Amino acid sequence: MTIERELSPVEIQAHALVDMLGEVAARPDPKLTLAGLIELLGVHSHLVVLLVFCVLNMVPGPPGYGGTIAIATFSFALAMVLDKPIRLPKFIGERSLPLKLLTNMLGKLARASTWAGRLSRPRLQMLAGNHARRPVGIFIMFVCVLMMLPIPFINAVPNVGLSIICFSMLNRDGAGVVLGGVVSIVGLLIGALAIYVAVSLGIAATDALYGN
Repeated sequence: MTIERELSPVEIQAHALVDMLGEVAARPDPKLTLAGLIELLGVHSHLVVLLVFCVLNMVPGPPGYGGTIAIATFSFALAMVLDKPIRLPKFIGERSLPLKLLTNMLGKLARASTWAGRLSRPRLQMLAGNHARRPVGIFIMFVCVLMMLPIPFINAVPNVGLSIICFSMLNRDGAGVVLGGVVSIVGLLIGALAIYVAVSLGIAATDALYGN
């Protein structure tokens, strides 16, 4: 006899999001802004909103896209730290989202959540319970400040780490929170190394052109 596994909180949320986006896409004028997405997710659903926007920031976009998403993510983390509803400045909230791409990304997130839900489970809950929301939010804010820098490809790995953190917080998995923190820090170190190498090469090239 096959015993059906109970869905994890993230799986339930991810599949619900895909359904909601499907309803938006079926409208006569399928358009979604950042503010509209927040309205769909819920202004008090800090972790869900953070998870979705961390996934969004792994998608390539036009110049300024990554910085805009990082600013928005910072504000969501701040709202979580202060236990306030999520609000977006008008100039950010009115930004349109690529609905088809977003639906595709969240569909992949829903499938990944099914796989990860078999591994993630409530454990080390002192690191993933409600009392951990404030320190986790502060950590996310710190990472977001560094991701606001206009440096190409710096956001991918840290956002993977932040996604793992939000996923694990929703599932009350403290071990996953630690893993996500490590991945975020490694991503930032990779970005710092890339900046150092780029600056060093620039200095070397300048010396070669104008040196003795």
